[in-house]
Amino acid sequence: METYDAILERMVETYEEESGARVEDVSEIGLRLRVLAGELFRLETSLDWLERQAFPQTATGKQLDLHGALQGVFRKPAEQAKGTVTFSRYLPLTFDLVVPQGTVCATSGEPVIQYETTQDGILEAGELTVDVPVKALEAGAAGNTAAGYVTTLVSAPTGIHYVSNQGAITGGREEEEDEAYRQRILDSLGHSPSGANGDYYRKIALEQEGITAVQVVPRSSGAGTVTLYVWGEGAAPSASVLQELREKLESAREIGVNVTVQAATEVPMTVHIQIEPEPSVDFAWAKEQVAQAITAYGETRQIGDPFYLTDVTKAALNAAPLAKVAYPSSMMDVDPMVGYRITVGTVQVEEIV
Repeated sequence: METYDAILERMVETYEEESGARVEDVSEIGLRLRVLAGELFRLETSLDWLERQAFPQTATGKQLDLHGALQGVFRKPAEQAKGTVTFSRYLPLTFDLVVPQGTVCATSGEPVIQYETTQDGILEAGELTVDVPVKALEAGAAGNTAAGYVTTLVSAPTGIHYVSNQGAITGGREEEEDEAYRQRILDSLGHSPSGANGDYYRKIALEQEGITAVQVVPRSSGAGTVTLYVWGEGAAPSASVLQELREKLESAREIGVNVTVQAATEVPMTVHIQIEPEPSVDFAWAKEQVAQAITAYGETRQIGDPFYLTDVTKAALNAAPLAKVAYPSSMMDVDPMVGYRITVGTVQVEEIV
């Protein structure tokens, strides 16, 4: 795209060449050319923006949302962190005390993160504590809090003396970023469902909150059966997520088809690799780079993907200048396994001597 200065320079040169007169900055024609160059630059910028928004590969923001909506793929919204807090007294009461839904508590220190109870809690007579579920007032990763940080009562009923969270409050996340959302849209375009095939079930599963990866196995137990192995954010999905997905698939499945949903099984690999850096390369630096690259490679493995040493070698060679790469006899390729997700647990990098 041309800059404003380039457009103006080209217009001035053309005018002077055609008219034989010099364009002065303060002349009427000079001012007219500047105004026109500004409008042309603005138009060119708008056209460039429009071209980028016309395709899912380059669209951003709300325009990317529109591309996703055409495919039935929607941006994952920000999520509120959830957990449990304990409301306590110093001495027991002779009657039940209600901690109403909407009671607010907060973390101590800065920044202050506030949480509200999502249901009524009852501190029974004779008891000192009651556990009540809470969620962050604002969605986002900032709402995630380690155990012991929620200690401030903001709007508790009379009779409650202090509050604490014995466990971490988790699950908060930001709205899905453009690049991750874009990839899901492009994946949908590349795996367009035709009738109720495997991609049909894959699309339904990936729309479920808490599901990030799916392996669809048609005819898993013979004709009329489909099994879905699913994975969540760095771990197997919770039982509630699996049940919700089962109910969704039950209403969407083909007539006469039995659909089964299972959490994939994680297989953590301990990777032993031996390297010989190039003479000018420090081993400690190369060791760190190789370990990071192999860990990153492991994160790309999906359910049912193989784990080949040739790919590990490629990752290592791309990470640092290496003269040689070797593996102990215990390291072997892992072929694709239905329902299993291979991950990298520990990376041990040794120097070839």
